[in-house]
Amino acid sequence: MDFSFSREQEMLKKAVRGFAESNVAPRVPELEQKGAFPFDLVKGMGQMGLLGLTNSRPYGGTGMGYMARTIAIEEVSRIYPSLGFFFQAGNLFMFAVEGFGSEDQKRKYLPDLCKGTKISSFGVTEQMGGSDPSAMMTTSKLDGESYVVNGRKSFITNVEVADTLGFVAKTGDSFSVFFVEKGTKGYEVTRREPRPGLRCMPVNELVFSNCKIPKGNLVGEEGRGMAIAITTISVIGRTGAAGVALGAAQGAFEGAAKFCNGRVMYGKPISNLQAIQFMLADMSTDIEASRWLCYRPAWLLDQGKNPREIGPDIARSKLFAVDMALRTCLKAQEVMGAYGQSPEYRVEIFLRDAIELLTAGGTQEIMRLTVGRALAS
Repeated sequence: MDFSFSREQEMLKKAVRGFAESNVAPRVPELEQKGAFPFDLVKGMGQMGLLGLTNSRPYGGTGMGYMARTIAIEEVSRIYPSLGFFFQAGNLFMFAVEGFGSEDQKRKYLPDLCKGTKISSFGVTEQMGGSDPSAMMTTSKLDGESYVVNGRKSFITNVEVADTLGFVAKTGDSFSVFFVEKGTKGYEVTRREPRPGLRCMPVNELVFSNCKIPKGNLVGEEGRGMAIAITTISVIGRTGAAGVALGAAQGAFEGAAKFCNGRVMYGKPISNLQAIQFMLADMSTDIEASRWLCYRPAWLLDQGKNPREIGPDIARSKLFAVDMALRTCLKAQEVMGAYGQSPEYRVEIFLRDAIELLTAGGTQEIMRLTVGRALAS
């Protein structure tokens, strides 16, 4: 198993790092203060081909794969995890359409989404249906040539700015995946949730009230929605959250290490103090261990492994990476003292964003459950 990057992947890493440092870093204070969605930065990532890394060339993607996607997520999140999280939320519908949608759906929606000129969201979570998606109450009933949808979704990322929403609803005794376009009668985005982190990625509730959508808005087969949703959340949501956590930890560590090399006490940089060295060593080791766990499932996906077969590997990467990011950000704050709380050094931003990842793509307990069931089988 070889995790070394190809020449193309090394070039991608360098290009994304340059974009993040030159274009994203100067915008972080403004984006954190205003909480406004960065349409221009998303479009910039689309122009670089970053949003369609796992999508096929005929539909506007680059086809570079999941390793490439993890590279891009880590590099953007190293500067600003909130923007890195767009890869998690924005790619969900794109994956579902390419993997399960019709040829017409792929050609109509994917090119603009890959370019970043259009934005999509994906809605599964409800007040009673989060960790247990089978408890969802949103319904869709066929009425002639349309489905009539009623229900409510909660904590849906980017739906406020999305042109298209993919969502899961009950169809009789099973579930199906549909999509609805902005402006459709009976579809309304409502309350925006106040969040401590990931501030430029809006999270909202939405309501369906006798919303009629064409039969052509069904993704895949009716009754196959739960399988589509779980695969999509695992392959895109969990790997994305893991990559964001990895990048956030790397960014916090680099900030702490730079601070410790420049902070002088007792006549020398505090990085010469053994206690500080031990903490930096622990942070570095944690990050490197997480990097292998995060890149392994991406590599396996690129080798054509069935997502269900490697579900525990994906869950393990998200579980460890998020816990690791929280540990690393807290240690970074500790070695920096009061400066660790200053927005100037951004460590407190990394910590707040890492906290948000605890439930992204499934709670940490669900990750443990996924791994535990595989071990018990």
